[in-house]
Amino acid sequence: MALAEPDRARLLAAARNQSLTVVLDRPDVVAACDDVASTIDLGEDGVIIGPLYQSGTREALTSVSDSVQRAIVKSAGTRLFEAFWGDYVGIVRSGTGTSLVRAPFGSLPCLFQRLGSGIVTGSDIDLLRPASGTPFSLDFEAIGRQLILGDVRLATTSLRGIEELRGGSRLLVGPSEVRVEDIWSPWTFADARRAIDDLEDAARRLRHECIAAVAARTSTLRHPLLMLSGGLDSSILAASLSARDRMFSCLNMATRDHAGDEASYARRVASHVGRPLHERAMAVMEYDFARIGAVRTPRPVARGYQQLVFEAAARASGELGCDGIIDGGGGDNVFCSLRSVAFAADCLLDGDGTQHFRRVCGELAQLAEASRWRVAWKARRRAWQKACPYKLQEDRRLLSPDVQAPWQNNAGHPWLEPAELGLPGRGAHIAMLIAAQGYVEDGPHGAKLNCTAPLVTQPLVEHCLAIPSWHWFARGNNRAAARIAFEACLPPDIAWRRGKGNPESFLFSLLERNREAMTSHLMDGVLASAGVIDKAALARALRDTERLKGTTYGRILQLVDTESWARGIMAG
Repeated sequence: MALAEPDRARLLAAARNQSLTVVLDRPDVVAACDDVASTIDLGEDGVIIGPLYQSGTREALTSVSDSVQRAIVKSAGTRLFEAFWGDYVGIVRSGTGTSLVRAPFGSLPCLFQRLGSGIVTGSDIDLLRPASGTPFSLDFEAIGRQLILGDVRLATTSLRGIEELRGGSRLLVGPSEVRVEDIWSPWTFADARRAIDDLEDAARRLRHECIAAVAARTSTLRHPLLMLSGGLDSSILAASLSARDRMFSCLNMATRDHAGDEASYARRVASHVGRPLHERAMAVMEYDFARIGAVRTPRPVARGYQQLVFEAAARASGELGCDGIIDGGGGDNVFCSLRSVAFAADCLLDGDGTQHFRRVCGELAQLAEASRWRVAWKARRRAWQKACPYKLQEDRRLLSPDVQAPWQNNAGHPWLEPAELGLPGRGAHIAMLIAAQGYVEDGPHGAKLNCTAPLVTQPLVEHCLAIPSWHWFARGNNRAAARIAFEACLPPDIAWRRGKGNPESFLFSLLERNREAMTSHLMDGVLASAGVIDKAALARALRDTERLKGTTYGRILQLVDTESWARGIMAG
C-alpha cells in the first residue's frame, strides 16, 4: 500500500529536521538513519540498519551476497535470525508486505505507533513523535504494570499508543493488517537434540563464543574502558579482551562500605591480564534524583544509581582517552547464576540427567547452606509439579489497589508459554534471559550512551542454552560452565569466587540523605495524583527507618526514579 502524500512529506521533513539520511524511499516505506549508523542496502527489497555480523567474522558486514539477499526476502526477514546476529533492524519488502525484524538481544530499539493501516517506527521517543505527528501521553496502568514486573519488558510500553518490537520478533505490515510475530525462541536452542553432553566441550566452546562476541561487539573501539568489579562476569570480559591482545583500561567503582568495595579483586584481575586499573570512589553526595531519573525512555526502567555509575564512568573514560565503555551487565543471566531446586528437578525429568541428580543436590546444598536431603526432597516435589507454568516475579509493594487490579492475572511472556515448560530449571534460566533481554534492548539512554554489554549476544546465549542444567553446577558453585571455560585465564580465587559485592549500604545512604526531598517528590508528584502509589503505605514506610533497612529502600528509590521519569516525559 502506497503512503499517502501528506504522510510521506511529514516523514521526509522529520528526517531532515533530525539531520537523518534517507536510506530507503519507496512508495510503501521511507527509512532514515544518522550518518554514523552502518547500513546494508538491499536495493528495491529494503535495508538493514545497524551492525550485522556473521559467525566467524569480527567486523560488521557491509553487504550480503545476492543469494543471501534472496533468502532474506523470501523469508520476509527471518533468515537474518538464523544466519546472522548483531544490533540491527531489518526492513524487508516482499510479496506479503513490508516486514521489520529486530535482532535478538540487539541494542538498537524499535518503537512503533499504529496509524491507520500503517505504522511509524523509531529508535527513540523523540524521533518517533515528529515522524508520527501524534503526541504521546503517560499510560498509568502500564506504569503500574512495569513497576510490578520490574526487569521484564512486555511489547507494550508505558506511553499510550507506543509499542516496542522485541528482539527476535517480526512486524509485518500487509495490505489489510499489521501484526507482530514472535519468531526467535530460546526453546529452540534448549531442545534436548542440541544438548552438549560433554562439559569440557561445552566450556571450550563457551570460551570461544565469548571471546568472539566480545571481539565483534568492541571491534570499532580503539581503546575501550572496561568496568571491572572483580566479579566473575567482568573478569571474563577482561580475559576475553586480553585473549585478542586488545588495548584496554579498567575502571573499578567502589563504595566506602566494605560490602561495596571489591577493588582488591579487581586489582588481581587487572594484574593478571596486564592492564592498568583506575579506581574511583562512589561517595554519598548531593543526589540530583529529579535530573538523573528523567531519562527519555518509553518505560521507567532506568535506575538512578546505575545512571550515577555510568556518568562517573563516562567522565573517567574522557579523562583516560578511552572511546567506549564495556560492562558485564546480563552476564549473571546468560551464565545461569541461580541456586534453585528446579535444576535438580531437571535431572529427574530428563533421562540424561538422572546420573547427576545426587551431585547437583549436593552443589545446591552448599550454595544454599542447607542439607542435601532437604534439597533432594524439594527437587522431587518440584519435578512432580512440572506442569505448573513458570510465573514471573512480581512486586506489588507500595502500589495502590487500583493499579494492581488490572494485573491480577499474570499475562506472562511468550518465552514462558506453559507448553514449553517441561523442565523447570530450563524455565528459570530462560526467565533470567528475559531480564537480560530488557537490559540490552533498552538501548542507549541517559548516561549509557557509548556503552556495550557484550556478554548478552545471540550466539553466546544460544550456546549457553544448549548446556544442560546439571552442567551449570560444580564445586559448590553455579555458573560452572563459564568458570571452567575461563579458569585457565584467571586467578583461581576469581574464577571460582562465590560471593560478590553489593552497593546496598550506599543506596540506603542515598535515600537517608535525601529522605525529606524524596518524600515531597513522591507525595506531591505525578504518580500520587494518578493513584499509582499507595500514599498511606508509602508515608508509613518513609517514617520507619528499621523497615527501610530491609528491602523497602530499594523499592522507594525505584518509585523516585519512576516519578522523575514521568515528570521528564511530561516536560518533554
